[in-house]
Amino acid sequence: MNYHKIIRILQKIGLKFYRLGNQYDKSEKSDYEHECIGICKSLIKDERTKLMMSPISRKRYLNSHDKQIFIIIENYTMIIVNHQYSYTIDLPSKSYIRITSMFDEEMEKRRLAMEREIKSNVKHSLKNIYQNLVNEKV
Repeated sequence: MNYHKIIRILQKIGLKFYRLGNQYDKSEKSDYEHECIGICKSLIKDERTKLMMSPISRKRYLNSHDKQIFIIIENYTMIIVNHQYSYTIDLPSKSYIRITSMFDEEMEKRRLAMEREIKSNVKHSLKNIYQNLVNEKV
C-alpha cells in the first residue's frame, strides 16, 4: 500500500468517528427551531435592527427597530423575547455557526460603513482647516 491510500483510510475512519459523535447535527429541525432561525435571519438582514456583541462572553444581541423583539444568541442557544413570552431554542452546531457567521458578517459590514463615514468626515474637516489657513494668509 502506498502512503496516500493509508492517509485516505485514516481520514475515512476519522470522519466516521466524528459523525458518530455529532448525532445532534443530523437531527431534523423542529418547527420552533425553523421559525426561530427565520426570525433571526430576517432581523439580521433588516438594517434598522440594532446589533451588539459582547467581546468577552461572545454573546450576540439583536433588538428589532420597534423594540418588540429581543434575541440573545449564546453557546448553541437562541433566546427570543418579546413583551409577553420568552422562547429558548437549542441550536445544532451547524445552525449556530450559520447564524453567528451571518450576524458577524452583517456587523462587520456595518462597522466598515461607519468607519468610511468617520474617515470621510475627517477628510472634509481637514479640507476646511486647510482652506481656513490659506484664506488667513491671503
